[in-house]
Amino acid sequence: MTVQQLLNIATNKTKFQSLADYAEYGLRYLEFIKTHLQAVIVSQNEHNYRFFQYKKDGTFNVTRPINANLMLSFEEFEQKQRVFFSILQRIREQSANTKENRHLLNTFIYTAQQSIGAT
Repeated sequence: MTVQQLLNIATNKTKFQSLADYAEYGLRYLEFIKTHLQAVIVSQNEHNYRFFQYKKDGTFNVTRPINANLMLSFEEFEQKQRVFFSILQRIREQSANTKENRHLLNTFIYTAQQSIGAT
């Protein structure tokens, strides 16, 4: 997959009809950045923020700042996907309202959103 192929998906609204579509794109993006980045730049002032710089096929562009405290890795995102959807199915139940579940929801959604925005 190339940056252009990811961009074509990210800008095609028909590709995002369900939450599962956003999760699928997040996985594609996270898998891509594992091996296709020129550099990961750490912010000097806010050390938890990273900027991804793409290689030549991405014209060496640099992304918006990414909060490393919220952005999941490919492995984490893949592992937590099933739990994310399970929490959503029982979101109205009091037992689902835990600190851990709220953190998982926040990080999973943040990662999916930033995967699209950083493309």
